[in-house]
Amino acid sequence: MGPYTSIVKMNAFRTTCSRLSRNTFIPFCVHRDALEEKTSKDSHPRIWVDCEMTGLNSETDQILEIFCIITNSQLETLDDAGWGCVVHHPQSTLSAMGEWCTNMHASTGLTAKVLSSTTTPEDAAAGLLEYIQRYVPEKGQGLLAGNSVHADKAFLSKGPYNAVLEHLHYRIVDVSSIYECVIAWCGLDVLMGIPSKKKRHTAKEDILESIAEARYYKDAIFARK
Repeated sequence: MGPYTSIVKMNAFRTTCSRLSRNTFIPFCVHRDALEEKTSKDSHPRIWVDCEMTGLNSETDQILEIFCIITNSQLETLDDAGWGCVVHHPQSTLSAMGEWCTNMHASTGLTAKVLSSTTTPEDAAAGLLEYIQRYVPEKGQGLLAGNSVHADKAFLSKGPYNAVLEHLHYRIVDVSSIYECVIAWCGLDVLMGIPSKKKRHTAKEDILESIAEARYYKDAIFARK
């Protein structure tokens, strides 16, 4: 190999390295810029929803009560009052409940409220959607959030509630999933601080507990130091 050939190969090697450097650096910069833009924008409010149902089978059971609280991505409440309703169903629907639901809803007073309510499922669906749109008018922005919220989502996917899901983002924020990760991966210092639940089984109390739990995880695990 002559001197000229060595110089040509060395220059070719430098050119290749330069191109590789540019080709890997530019996408990284673009990716970093996209991440910074995403984290700087509060574009996905959390739509916290809890439903009380006649059971857990979304094909046959019915929603009895709904409560909703909306927060921003930092879990700051946009409206402290929230929105909720009890949905009317006839005695025949309530009589078909299993023993656990029958006893629980009777003890919380929900059964009596359901029978005396004049709110239809259509009224409830329209009211919930109107409330969400008041604070999150743009479609596809709000993230459904809660504890085991996949179960609530299954019920909301049925008519007349499906219009609510169509307004939301396809992703969800499930606090129960975070809890399972914490149990598996975090130390005792974090586990001991998890807020205890009163298990009152009312939609409003349950959703407030879910938000409190999420705030704890945010501060204890995810907060930037």
